[in-house]
Amino acid sequence: MAHVVILADSPEAFEELLLRTFAKMVTPGAPKVDGPDSLLTKTEACQVFGISLTTLTEWQKNGTVPFIRLGRRIYFERSMVLEAGRKHTRYQHRK
Repeated sequence: MAHVVILADSPEAFEELLLRTFAKMVTPGAPKVDGPDSLLTKTEACQVFGISLTTLTEWQKNGTVPFIRLGRRIYFERSMVLEAGRKHTRYQHRK
């Protein structure tokens, strides 16, 4: 394990330095937005909604889940995947 030495002029400067350092470690890329209209990759959508990649791919092919294609990449809107999951016949309550 590497040793780290942190030098700061004041407690406030030390706190600011720690916050920036941990922010870089936790979020290496762009910050994630977990709003209802956030875009998810295939793997993120599978993890968030607890479905397999095969299921998501089949739903995509069948038109059950709308998707957005940006170049060669495919994204899903969180709210649209939720709605598609609710409408899926397997998850409907029988009367």
